[in-house]
Amino acid sequence: MSSPRWNLLPGTEVRTEMVHRAMVIILVSIFLILISALPAMVWEGLAESSEHFAIFYRQEDAPIALNLLAFAEQEYQRVTGIIGHHPASPVQIYLANDPQEFRLLTLGRIPEWGIGAAVPHRGRIVLISPRHSVDRADLHQVLVHELCHVVLGQALGDARAPRWLDEGLAMYVSHEWKLDQSILVARVLLFDSLIPLDEIEALNSFDASKAHLAYTESFLAVAFILDRYGVDSLIKMIRELAHHGELDLAMRTSLGITEREFHLAWRDYVTRRFHWASALSNPFVLWMFIFSLFVLAFVLKRRHTRKVLDSWRLEESSWGTSSDESGERWSSP
Repeated sequence: MSSPRWNLLPGTEVRTEMVHRAMVIILVSIFLILISALPAMVWEGLAESSEHFAIFYRQEDAPIALNLLAFAEQEYQRVTGIIGHHPASPVQIYLANDPQEFRLLTLGRIPEWGIGAAVPHRGRIVLISPRHSVDRADLHQVLVHELCHVVLGQALGDARAPRWLDEGLAMYVSHEWKLDQSILVARVLLFDSLIPLDEIEALNSFDASKAHLAYTESFLAVAFILDRYGVDSLIKMIRELAHHGELDLAMRTSLGITEREFHLAWRDYVTRRFHWASALSNPFVLWMFIFSLFVLAFVLKRRHTRKVLDSWRLEESSWGTSSDESGERWSSP
């Protein structure tokens, strides 16, 4: 005997599938909301607060936690001064006890090699304990970097900063620049392979080397604004972006140029700043430079040797022709 067959009205299967997907999305959203609030509800560690910060940590991290709290207060005015905004409530700093807790506090959105994260709308910074291969100096730098993300995010409100501004400002404020980045820029200039700033929006899809270049260019974009226009113009641009939500308008109002003109001026700035390094990064030019140094050193050495030999000859000649009344030989100076 065959089993009964149910005949559904046309479109019923489609509607059922849509309802099922909607329920799944709603349940996942509720789960994420609950998980995001979980650390604040069940935190069982210690807490310490200051005028502008509250830090949450475990007993074994007490010394570094108190050090970070003091350092955060020390850097607060500098960071907020560059951005032109002060958070309305104390910034929360969570010092994760281990990688598992770090992933929980960041909702698993940070890669395994990540050591810091910021949630601007919650005023939250999450760092991993230095007991997990992170030295204290690096953690200080990461703290300032993430604090910049929080302050800028809150300054913009519902508006969104372009990725190059968000990352570049955080790098600039936390002094993240190394010699290898100068060499990197020189090399890409040589091959005319700078990444257009607007393409840095896709940073998360870049491989490691391209991402490194994107961060470097972001730093230089912010450095250009501060060098050319000053901190007051940067603050005005951030406020205009927060008010209008449009970068081109914010730039025209604060910097006096369009977004396209900014990109061209920034490229010229980078080219002029690193043109010397660009030349030296050319293998042919570099070898010619080294060869020239070798030739110069050889010529100078030979000239010095000739002078020494001439001095010796003069000295020997003077010994054979000159003497004082006592018969002692003397040499001319």
